This record gives sequence, C-alpha cells and structure tokens, in this order.
Amino acid sequence: MGLLETIRTAVESLVTNKLRTALTMLGVIIGVMSVVLLLALGAGVQKYINDTLATAGTNQMYVFPDNTVSGARLTMEDYRAIENPANVPGLKRVVPRVSGNLLAAAGVASKNSEIIGTIPGDFVMRLLTIEEGAQFSDADVEGRKRVAVMGYQIARDLFPAQIALGLTVFIDGVPFKIVGVNDKKGNQGPGNEPDRAIFVPLTVAQETLFASRAGGVKALSQITAEAVSAPAAKSALENIGVTLRKRQGLLVGQKDTFRIIDQASFIATVNTVLVGLQGFLAAVGGISLLVGGIGIMNIMLVSVTERTREIGVRKAIGADPAAVRLQFLVESLMVTLLAGAVGVAFASGLAAIIGLVQSAIQPQVQFNAVAISFGVSVFIGCVFGLYPAWRASKLAPVEALRYE
Repeated sequence: MGLLETIRTAVESLVTNKLRTALTMLGVIIGVMSVVLLLALGAGVQKYINDTLATAGTNQMYVFPDNTVSGARLTMEDYRAIENPANVPGLKRVVPRVSGNLLAAAGVASKNSEIIGTIPGDFVMRLLTIEEGAQFSDADVEGRKRVAVMGYQIARDLFPAQIALGLTVFIDGVPFKIVGVNDKKGNQGPGNEPDRAIFVPLTVAQETLFASRAGGVKALSQITAEAVSAPAAKSALENIGVTLRKRQGLLVGQKDTFRIIDQASFIATVNTVLVGLQGFLAAVGGISLLVGGIGIMNIMLVSVTERTREIGVRKAIGADPAAVRLQFLVESLMVTLLAGAVGVAFASGLAAIIGLVQSAIQPQVQFNAVAISFGVSVFIGCVFGLYPAWRASKLAPVEALRYE
C-alpha cells in the first residue's frame, strides 16, 4: 500500500468514527490553545509594561534615601550637588520631589491622594501636558504660591459635575487654587500614576504640607535625573553615587545612605521576569499537550482493539507489519495536526476577543508559539501513536481473523 492510499484509508477511518476522532482531538486542541493563548497574553503584557515604562523615559535615574540606614535622607543640597554639571556632566535636567499621601477635599467630595511637591521641570520630565489652564511656574515655586495642578482623574473625582480650573482644593486642610489640569497620561509604572496625583510647588510642600516629616523642611522624597543619552546615563549613574558619598561625608567602607535606580536596568529586570513568566505559562500549556497525547494513545489502543479483524484481513492478503504500523501512525499524526490547527484558530480568536474587550493589553499571537505548538503536536502524535501502531503490527493474522 502506497503513502497516498495509507492517507486515504486513515482519513476514511477518522471520518467514519467522528465522535471518537473529536474526543481524541480535544486534549490536543486544549493544549495547543493553552500554549498559544498564554504566550500571546504574556507577549501582550510585556509590550504593555515596556511601553508604559518607556513613557517615563529610558535615560532617567531615580535617587531615594535608603530607609534601611539610620538617619538616611536626601536634601536640597544633595539636589544642587547633582544638578551641578561639574559634579555630574551629561544630565539634561534634575528634579527634586517631596511627596506623600494626604486627604484632598473639595465640597462634599474627598479622596486620599498622592501630593507631589516639585518644580516645573517635573512636568517636562514626566511628559505631562496641560488640558486646562497652565502648569505652575518657577516664580510660583520661589513665591511659595498655594497653587495646584490636578491630575486628569483626581480632578474628575473631586469635581465630577464642574470644571476644576480656578476652584479651590483643600489639601490636608490647606487651601490651594487650581491653576491647571493635566491631560490624561495613564499609569507610568509601579507607584507612578500622575493622573491620580496633585502637583504643588516644592517650597509649599516642604514648608507647609510636609514640614513635620522626618529629615526636616529641606528633606526630599526623591531626586530624578535625566541624561542626554543612554551612554551618558551610565557614567552619570556612577558620578551621582560619587557626588552624594562625597557631599554626605561617607567614608570608605561605609554603606550608602541612598539608592539609585536607573530606568534602563529596571526595564531589563522586568523583561527578565516576564520572559521567565512566559516560560512558566508555556510549561502549563505543555502539560495540557502531554495529557492530550496520553488521550491519543488510549483512543488509538481502543481503535486497534476495535479493528482487530480488519487488521487480520489486511495482513492475510499480504500487508506487511510496516504498512500496518504506518497506517496507525498516519492516523495519529493526522489527528494531532488537525487538532493543532483548530487549537491555533481558537487561540487566535480568543486573543482577538480579549483585545477588543479591553484596550490596555493586546495579546500578540507569535509565530514561534504556533510553530512550537505544531512541532510538539507532531512529536506527540509520533510518540504516543508508536505503541498502538506497534501493537497492531504484531497481531497474528489467524488470531485477528478469529476475533469477534
């Protein structure tokens, strides 16, 4: 029997036993669908996180006081030392911030919100643009003006029925005139949601809102530096550490009182975690494929038993064991290939539906995931079809003909 005849016979057998074929395919369909869909979701999450982090700039560095060290703090003197190009060359801008959660209220509405005391350069660094009014100026910072720029969402939370511009918001009981509302920006990463924050001049935040915090009036929560380029960011990172150690009088061997995190390293770390997560998701889908393979072997063994007499007739009229083995292997492979195609189709459809239901994370069906799934399907069809095929080829013709 030639290969084409073997394929035709396999197709007839599968079509004749539609329910058995469908049940055989089910496990592989679920396995392939799981692998492709989970990897598509993982790729979508990775792209979403990378795009979100990229909006904050890839050449940025964040300096925080190390709270594990007693007495650690950052001050305006630290900010000025980093800002000095003689100490740290290659920086585009440096921004000091003091922040914390306080109650913001307007009329009967109130909400616990992140209050950020900063300077106008922070809006540029965060790529924040204005929707209404204007962002406060250096003169507002120097003049200690009680003005506020609202994040897109917090403005709507506190003023749901009116325009916030020109009205008053009370922050921890202190009145601030709203001079601007930012455009919608979205989440810029963990702990960085400008849409839900209220921005006020740095001097007012230090001297009025956070005057009693540990570290004193000049204390800062964070210093953010932006380099002119990626190569400049690497050297700036080292120079910031050297500058702060020198300014704070730390001796050789003394632990840093600060932590420096650069955006590029953070993104690389996140990607490493996400790649590991995708591998885990693929392994979960692979288990489903393995279970599907076991199901194929069981069904094919049942098929061998049901077709014992047919096998006896074929062997009696001259079919050799190799031809019998090939027939059952072809059937097994056809089942897995068809199941693989159906699984990929289902996964692609579900990925598209998920992308339509919500716009934040767009699942991305990847060619390598499809190729791996099909490859594993073929492998499973071969491996788990071998024993039933071998068992069919070993049946003695006389005994098979007598089988009822």
